Amino acid sequence: MLGGGGGGQGGSGQELRAADSAANKREFVVNVESSSSNRHSLNLRNSAFFIPPPPLTITTAHPEERGRWETVVLAYKTLGVVFGGLVTSPLYVYPSMPLKSPTEQDYLGIYSIMFWTLTLIGVVKYTSIALKADDQGEGGTFALYSLLCRNMNIGILSSKQAQTNSSLSHSVLHGSTENKSRLGIFFERSIVARRVLLFIAMLGTCMLIGDGILTPAISGSEALFADLGHFNRSSIQIAFLLTIYPSLVLTYAGQTAYLIKNPNDHDDGFYKFIPTTIYWPIFIIATLAAVVASQSLISATFSVIKQSVVLDYFPKIKVVHTSSNKEGEVYSPEVNCILMILCVAVILIFGDGKDIGNAFGVVVSLVMLITTILLTLVMIMIWRTPPWLVAIYFFIFFTMEGVYASAVLSKIPEGGWIPFAISFILAFIMFGWFYGRQKKIEYELTHKIDLGRLGILLSEPGIQRVPGFCFFYTNIQDGLTPILGHYIKNMKSLHTVTIFTTLRYLLVPKVAAHERIVVNKLGLEGVYGCVIQYGYADSLNLEGDDFLSQVTDSLQLCIQNCSGCVTSDHEEVQEEISTFEEAKLAGVVHIRGKTRFYIGNNCGWFERSMLAFYEFLHSNCRSALPALGVPLPQRIEVGMLYEA
Repeated sequence: MLGGGGGGQGGSGQELRAADSAANKREFVVNVESSSSNRHSLNLRNSAFFIPPPPLTITTAHPEERGRWETVVLAYKTLGVVFGGLVTSPLYVYPSMPLKSPTEQDYLGIYSIMFWTLTLIGVVKYTSIALKADDQGEGGTFALYSLLCRNMNIGILSSKQAQTNSSLSHSVLHGSTENKSRLGIFFERSIVARRVLLFIAMLGTCMLIGDGILTPAISGSEALFADLGHFNRSSIQIAFLLTIYPSLVLTYAGQTAYLIKNPNDHDDGFYKFIPTTIYWPIFIIATLAAVVASQSLISATFSVIKQSVVLDYFPKIKVVHTSSNKEGEVYSPEVNCILMILCVAVILIFGDGKDIGNAFGVVVSLVMLITTILLTLVMIMIWRTPPWLVAIYFFIFFTMEGVYASAVLSKIPEGGWIPFAISFILAFIMFGWFYGRQKKIEYELTHKIDLGRLGILLSEPGIQRVPGFCFFYTNIQDGLTPILGHYIKNMKSLHTVTIFTTLRYLLVPKVAAHERIVVNKLGLEGVYGCVIQYGYADSLNLEGDDFLSQVTDSLQLCIQNCSGCVTSDHEEVQEEISTFEEAKLAGVVHIRGKTRFYIGNNCGWFERSMLAFYEFLHSNCRSALPALGVPLPQRIEVGMLYEA
């Protein structure tokens, strides 16, 4: 089916890799030596397809070293966004405990547990270890999974074997098995182990999102790691070690000292130990702090969902970058609205704060336990930490958090089932999307069109080259989308100038104008390749003559440089350039694909139900392509059914 309108085949962040070939085709690439340099060189080389240039050496949005004052300002901001929930914990910790006739030993024991939990989990695990396991500045459970996938070949979706721009060694990913740990080799060879790892990462992500729903009433420390993308490592460490940790230790000590003298006041232990003269000011401050406490986990929810979308494990949603120089600061209006609705529903259904507290305890314990497991894998497979250190880390934290988790699991009938229900719904959405994407990628890689096949299609009788300038969007690695063959067979034509275009998302704020467009010849008459690179703060607008002029200028430069290396008649070059101008005058069109699954009778009930659910998600989510600003009269949408 053909029609105007939106929808799209292709994807932001897609990256095409080189295919080896002896074909004598030429590529024009601008190699950028550094982001701060304007020097560039032209590199002509043999290529079998249109490929993005080698990884650009561009300063990322997460520099390790910031100005001293900037770090201090960020540390101040973390007090509300990252630690807003953690610092309000004295309001409800003692009141939530079912204490009956507590003694001095009981209170000292409780304080001892809180002190060592804050010290070991807060200071040692998260501040000293977990913050170093960031994935290009992002934190959280799914960032740990992404970090493992980037540095080891353990991903599930082959289309998302993302380029590694982190400080970790590139040789870890592409080195021989001799440089890899035995555990890493095991995960690479075992599809079952990789699926279990994906399930654990999904469970942790869903639990954290559930935490974001429950947190407007209560809070947890996982935000310290999950909110890393909104700030940086140094600012979070400074804020926690110099202000949050000592403040909480002293506050709990003061509460405990008061309750030892007044053992029956534990139900309202925070407000009663405040001196009468400053009671109301503290009450107002505490109330305002409780109002903003949810910001930490809500921000973390935005981050983990954005990570899931980038890795193609979650349906496409609108993600707004709220900072022009920090890629991790994001906001999603759709997720924010859903969180609001679910939060209100939880409060209306379970008005008792104890039930919500029980649900929150289950979430926090399980998420911390999952983080410990994933951090252990990072230590073994990526950091190559000495085994005895890994064993000490795993034994201490898995035992501690395992005890906490087993204790709160007894609260499942008393509200603890809420996060499991929320996590099951979210996990079902993630798995349904993952299953459909995996099936679609398998089909596309099996039926992709290579240059040889494209040449055969164009040489068939009845196929005509119609006047016009066409941008045909594709995202298949080392090939062209199957929609191209479907289009040529049914339309019996291809435009005289056809540019197969791929959008490449880079983790930088903006891509310089001279780096944005990469073009090359594909060796067939009137057929070219183009990669458009853009950053998260770029306004990607393909409307108007400016974009068209940039592409044609790049193509002309490519042809002229190719003619200098290959024996070619100058008149032929001029003729090819004039063909561009004629095609532009004939009209410009942007062709994108929209695919659906054809579910035949040979599919089982499970495959039928999962693909039907995927189609529902796909038809109600945003397009994989960003808003390109292409005028409606220039859009053509090509529909195709993929046989399941």
